[in-house]
Amino acid sequence: MKRTIFIFLLAITWPSTQALFTVTSEQDSYDGELHKKITMGCRFSPVEKSQISQLSVIWQRVEPLPVMEVYRLEKGVEIRNVTDGQFQNRAQLLKDELKKFRAVLELFPLQISDSGTYQCIVKHKEADYKKTTLTVRAPYRPVRKNIRRLNNEEVELSCESQGFPLAHVDWSEEELTRRMNNTSEKTSEGTYKLTSRVTVTGNVIKNYTCSFMEEKKTGPSATFNIPGEIPVRSNWSHGYAAVGVISVMCLGFAVTSLILHWRRKGQKNKGSMSTVCITSEPNLTVTSADFLIPKKDAKPDSFSVSSEGEQIYSLTNVIYNVLQRK
Repeated sequence: MKRTIFIFLLAITWPSTQALFTVTSEQDSYDGELHKKITMGCRFSPVEKSQISQLSVIWQRVEPLPVMEVYRLEKGVEIRNVTDGQFQNRAQLLKDELKKFRAVLELFPLQISDSGTYQCIVKHKEADYKKTTLTVRAPYRPVRKNIRRLNNEEVELSCESQGFPLAHVDWSEEELTRRMNNTSEKTSEGTYKLTSRVTVTGNVIKNYTCSFMEEKKTGPSATFNIPGEIPVRSNWSHGYAAVGVISVMCLGFAVTSLILHWRRKGQKNKGSMSTVCITSEPNLTVTSADFLIPKKDAKPDSFSVSSEGEQIYSLTNVIYNVLQRK
């Protein structure tokens, strides 16, 4: 008797069970890469081919809030004016896949802000939906390294890279990792520009390596060869500074001498006045007219000046000697 009742109930409910329209997600989660393309899909119960054009498909991003409309197809017609501005011209439905009973959303190019939970809704007389998660990452770029001399004994090593999410930096020595100074800056694309700095002794032969760790996986790294990569101090800058200072002082000396000369009332000009600066090159002098004139009787580091210009010359000579020693 019980068996007969069960068969009777099954026969009554079977048609309604068969008619139930369902949607299933092809994947629970998706991983995407910044600026790349991704497709996310859901499957729905088979329908007659003639009914494909009557399908409605809606893709939404439901988390984080607020809910955003990504794509909408109403009975075969795209409705673009409801698409949220963040997804304008970046989202489309692969319509050929509808014949395979798949509602496939394509997003391109991906942005960091696309990460979240998406909802696929399919309607055909009845409606059903499923959710899936998208996570967009940006692999960290090759490390940009820099060495800066702090003093005669210490140098600062720095590693810089950019990506998403925020990475962790490890140095080849645990002590350095504990002492490192990290700074991060968010870019307009939502990625992080991460810089790690450590201070080490520059006169010890050693290699130091920084590694960017992305979710416990080793990302890009860079190695410093110390002291081989420490920039050598150049004397060129001191030479240019010396030339610049001497040129300015000579010009100032010439102007001062001219002013004093003009103020001597009642005195006649007995000769053309010129100011001479002696360079370290033998038999070569520089006049206030900026011409190089050979002078047979010139003695390096000495010339005759008026009493009014003695102090200026003395100051020039002192500065020149100091710069020469550097």
